[in-house]
Amino acid sequence: MAFLLYILFIITIHSTLLSALKSDEARQNISQTVSEAVDAGNAECRDYHSLHNSSLWCEFVTTTEDCAMDEGFINYIKVAFCDNPPKYVPLIEIGYGLWLLFLFVGLGTTAGGFFCPAVEFIAHNLKMHPHIAGLTIVALGNGAPDIFSAIAAFTNSNPSTAGVAIGALLGAAMLVTMVVAGLVATTKPFDIAKRPFLRDMTFFLAVAFWLFYQIYHGEINLTTSVGFLCLYVVYIAVVAIGRCINQRQRARLQILEKIINEDGGAISVSSTNKVTERTPLIPPPSVETVPPSNTNNNNADLDGDWTEGRVQPRRLDEEKRNSDVASDQALEGVENIISGLNSSSDTDLTEHSFLYILACGLNPIDNKKWKSSRFIFKLLMILQAPWKVVCKALIPIVQLNKPQRGWNRPLTSLSLLLAPPFCVFATKGGHVTLGTTFPLWALLLIIGFVLAVLIFFTSDNFKPPVYQWVFSYVGFIVAIIVTYTIANEIVNLVQTFGFFFNLSNVIMGLTFLTWGNSIPDIVADVTLARRGYPRISWSASFGGPLFNLLIGVGFPCTITILKNNGAPILVDYNVVEAVGFGGLFMSLCFTFITIPLLGFRLCPKFGYVLIVLYLLWLIVAVLAGVNMF
Repeated sequence: MAFLLYILFIITIHSTLLSALKSDEARQNISQTVSEAVDAGNAECRDYHSLHNSSLWCEFVTTTEDCAMDEGFINYIKVAFCDNPPKYVPLIEIGYGLWLLFLFVGLGTTAGGFFCPAVEFIAHNLKMHPHIAGLTIVALGNGAPDIFSAIAAFTNSNPSTAGVAIGALLGAAMLVTMVVAGLVATTKPFDIAKRPFLRDMTFFLAVAFWLFYQIYHGEINLTTSVGFLCLYVVYIAVVAIGRCINQRQRARLQILEKIINEDGGAISVSSTNKVTERTPLIPPPSVETVPPSNTNNNNADLDGDWTEGRVQPRRLDEEKRNSDVASDQALEGVENIISGLNSSSDTDLTEHSFLYILACGLNPIDNKKWKSSRFIFKLLMILQAPWKVVCKALIPIVQLNKPQRGWNRPLTSLSLLLAPPFCVFATKGGHVTLGTTFPLWALLLIIGFVLAVLIFFTSDNFKPPVYQWVFSYVGFIVAIIVTYTIANEIVNLVQTFGFFFNLSNVIMGLTFLTWGNSIPDIVADVTLARRGYPRISWSASFGGPLFNLLIGVGFPCTITILKNNGAPILVDYNVVEAVGFGGLFMSLCFTFITIPLLGFRLCPKFGYVLIVLYLLWLIVAVLAGVNMF
């Protein structure tokens, strides 16, 4: 049904654009205006709609700077207008839509299934404090799709794609803080943590205003981009210090309560119930737990920090892991990277050949999950299967929650063989040579082959080697390159659809790119809320976008400005961005004022209001994007 609506939308767009150019005199005047704009060097790629002769489209897109696509592997504009007759453009748009959907699946699969496990293990290996890990590495894992899309857009050689990044970050902030937060609020009434809420909202409003100020003045300079990164460091310090003070106060209260109860002949606070900084907010699945009370406002701060939300640092101190939990998880049939196939156990695999173990490791579909899943999830598994096979073959992975940390000797050897040359081609270094004739990719292939042989002959199938931790860092780098490569193609495609539909880059970022990247947030946060942890989901709905704005603007802009010898990034402030920032300020102020009036207790009615406000804002933004204002 959605696919049919998409086709109908494309046909309607093309019919509207053709009817707008009915008059020969009007077409001549428009074509002359476009020609003058091309000569002046300020034409936009979407101005091709104004050309009365479709045979001129190819020449227009190849000579217009705004149509340049140098970062990706496919020049979608050139393929559509130069490599095929103009009459096939609607069919090409349908094909591009399906390809965009497939890329979004790939981005989510790579970020969630390979990038996040790498950053979690690195946090464990570096023995990072849980809260600092949550604010940095874990938060990066949560926001990976948005961050990589922003990096791809800001660092693109086409300066107009900065609008895609701004639109995507604004759109994601609106979607998560209104739709996701609204859906969480509709699950059940619950109290939220006062201190973390006021802290995050204050930072969020300050960051949004600072970004608006820079966009309004038309540029982002090095001071601003570095300032965003420094502000995030300040935010980390405020959270860490506040958390430390809060925990000390609670510890003193517990000690005082224990002394009072002992004097009275009873002890109500036991060591097993003592709350510490390492007490997990979501207990292991083998421990019977009761969802936290939604009416006790005094305990709201205990699970109010978003840093321990969606992607959990499952346990940063492996020595404290409960062996019973691991055995229960194994009995539940959790997918095992070593075996890959549910029909084979760990002991069975050690008796099989090299190729069989490799095939089990590359297997992308869990048989038990397949049998118990509905049709829509089976379709998603099919779409994810090619990405999983490619990523497993390229990215060495170390997983904390898997037996033997997911060790598979043949698969690790294969990934070390293929990863070095892949990284060269993915970073557009395939043409680089050493000297005059020897290609760089050939040298890295030899290095990869030597590493694969060393790994294969210095380890076995029965247990991981002592140096397995090194693979998490290698996997982290390769996962970044894979994710960035996919994000580049997504940004180029989103920009191309903006040209097709005659919409600005900002509106495309507010809609297509935002919705594609935010689907995992919606599913994860709403599911967590329905399982009895709405306060964590609510906090994540505001902490996540705050992280994305600070890092998504600060990091890529700093890289781009330094690469351009200090030249600031120029951005076009227009009515769409005004609507975007206006909606964000409206949303944040409404939430900031209303929740204290409600006594920091959320109810379904408040959630429905947030969702309605988002829909109204979206309608206004789209109307502004099609120049209705």
